[in-house]
Amino acid sequence: MRTDVVGQWVGASRPLNLEKNISEAGAHIEAILESIGVKGGLDEERVKEAWSMLAGNLIAKQTEPVSLRKGCLTLKVLQPAMRYHLEQLKPGLLRKLQSELGAENVTSLRLTIG
Repeated sequence: MRTDVVGQWVGASRPLNLEKNISEAGAHIEAILESIGVKGGLDEERVKEAWSMLAGNLIAKQTEPVSLRKGCLTLKVLQPAMRYHLEQLKPGLLRKLQSELGAENVTSLRLTIG
């Protein structure tokens, strides 16, 4: 009796296989990260540590990495004069970041006042 009722309700006479078409969330993490521009799963702390090490104390105190999307690392700079200085150093800084974090992960550098 119960089997008949359940069969009519789900449209099948046998129980559903609950394991079918189920995968662990970790199997999709890489695809999700790549779709938002974070290839290889770089984490925020790794980017901040790399920036602090490469920029040096003076520059690191006046800047902060705020995002890494589709390969573009955005840095918040406190003062316009420092932003101008960093614009001059941008190609070298980008090369260093690419060397540390991977050229495929960091393709460009954007500076904003904040």
